Amino acid sequence: MKVLIMEKNLIMLSRIKNSLSGHEVNANAEYSGEDVVFINAEAFPVDKIKELKSKGAKVIAYCSHKNLKLQSEARSAGADLVIPNSQVVDAGRILDRVKP
Repeated sequence: MKVLIMEKNLIMLSRIKNSLSGHEVNANAEYSGEDVVFINAEAFPVDKIKELKSKGAKVIAYCSHKNLKLQSEARSAGADLVIPNSQVVDAGRILDRVKP
């Protein structure tokens, strides 16, 4: 499966990427037809979720578990799944919940 990770924190990016062994992973690039996009909703505008959905991507948004307003905004923007930062580091298992 092709996965795009949109994350500006290099440590978090590394942790997410390491959990996706066996998948083709691009990081911090423009969307180019990947099946699933992991996007840090605190680091990118919520409108980016709408844009990715309009291009056919499955979108998994993540942010602080305390940021309930942003979680709601991400869902309203069309995110297929919204999860807390603590769960995204196990991205490999999360992919099973959002099959393209």
